[in-house]
Amino acid sequence: MLQSSVQAAASAEVEPPWKKWKPNPFPPSFLSLPDVIILHCLARISRSYYHKLSLVSKTFRSLILSTELGHARFHHKTQEPFFSICLQLPDRPRPSWFTLWVQPEKKKATFVQVPSSSYAPQVPLLILAVGSDVYALRQGYPPSQVMLVRNRENILWSNAPNMTVARVNPAACVLDGKIHVVGGCCEAAAKSCWGEVFDTKTRTWETLPDPGDELRFSSMIKKLEIIGGKLYVTSNEGEEDSVYDPKTRKWEAIGKRLEGDSMCWVGSLYYSCRRESCMWYDKECKEWKHVKGLSSFNKSCRRGGLIETVQFCGKLLILWDKFAPLRGNCEERTICCALVAFEKRKNGHVWGKVEWSSPVLTVPSSYLFLRSGVIRT
Repeated sequence: MLQSSVQAAASAEVEPPWKKWKPNPFPPSFLSLPDVIILHCLARISRSYYHKLSLVSKTFRSLILSTELGHARFHHKTQEPFFSICLQLPDRPRPSWFTLWVQPEKKKATFVQVPSSSYAPQVPLLILAVGSDVYALRQGYPPSQVMLVRNRENILWSNAPNMTVARVNPAACVLDGKIHVVGGCCEAAAKSCWGEVFDTKTRTWETLPDPGDELRFSSMIKKLEIIGGKLYVTSNEGEEDSVYDPKTRKWEAIGKRLEGDSMCWVGSLYYSCRRESCMWYDKECKEWKHVKGLSSFNKSCRRGGLIETVQFCGKLLILWDKFAPLRGNCEERTICCALVAFEKRKNGHVWGKVEWSSPVLTVPSSYLFLRSGVIRT
């Protein structure tokens, strides 16, 4: 009798562990982690998700806008190339920049405007690499003479010698270790310094010769590229473009490239995209050949106008537009984008595969495409 009473008392005092456990009505949240841990988590995911994550909480938005996130991405080597475009919209007095945000798992993308107060605090930087150094020119307003520089192994920017004049959305490229900058200056400064060149060894600026009224384009330069040791300037105005020869220090007028014909290098091959086809140049046969496997894609592009083709992550990024469904009295166009990968097979044929294709932005039909660029962040 006594023994049974003792056993009953002992069982009443000591409960099994599973009976003591009670579920927490408020489970730990990801946001309960220290900011430094969240920061390093954000640094490991694609920037394409930042504009949606910025809506989750003030903490996310604050960390996404912080300079520390850029430092963390540099530390983890997770910097990404971004494709940006500049458009002139009819309801805005100044050009607007947009950056492409890609969601590969959903095979879709969208253009978002920059700068943004929630996910992208700055306009894109025009990046130029010279040896072990990286130079950058700010795009957008206000006009600036500033050029930034840093070593490839360093995240922190410092000021390089200022340009001779302040510029807005200048175009630039590198030739023989020198940075050539054209356009973007005010009308008063254009005649004396429409273009200038920076010698990275002597760290000095030198003004380029004046190309003259007809070739001194006042609008934003669409493209500045090096071909055969010369600078080719593609403008957004007139019927002619221009070319500058650094050896003779002379400018010449050249005819514009045919509308709807865009060419660029991808890997070791030269590609030409037109409204109805995609071609590649066979250097051995010295002739253009059709890229196979893109017949259905080419048909979808025929309904609109080709805007631009760009080498992006070793693949071809194609941009075109088409009329959007009519909404009221407002005529609009839909800008579409596709990423195409190429494979040269043993039989010598080049095949293309569309990795994703998506409408990315709807704009008024009277918009103007000014420039595009691939920027590493």
